[in-house]
Amino acid sequence: MEPPTDDYGLIAPISLPPDGRAPGGVSGPAEYDGFFRIHHTEVSDSAWVTQVLSVTRGVTDDLPATTLDEAERADLLDGIALLLQHALYVSSDQ
Repeated sequence: MEPPTDDYGLIAPISLPPDGRAPGGVSGPAEYDGFFRIHHTEVSDSAWVTQVLSVTRGVTDDLPATTLDEAERADLLDGIALLLQHALYVSSDQ
């Protein structure tokens, strides 16, 4: 798969093998999870939705104080919108 030609002004991408890990066994899921503060535990749908609402509220409350430019803020808000749409879907399934 060819990398995208438009980099949207971002830093150059890094290519990873299909398993998503850096070659040489120096990183793995633990580093990724640690960086993004991901916890792998059983959680009910309602508890997950509550966590999503809490985290997205905290991120949007902090957004004005960040040094992100408008494009970066827009990308972040796009991601939050997708996450909230999924939370709505999960909560409507209950």
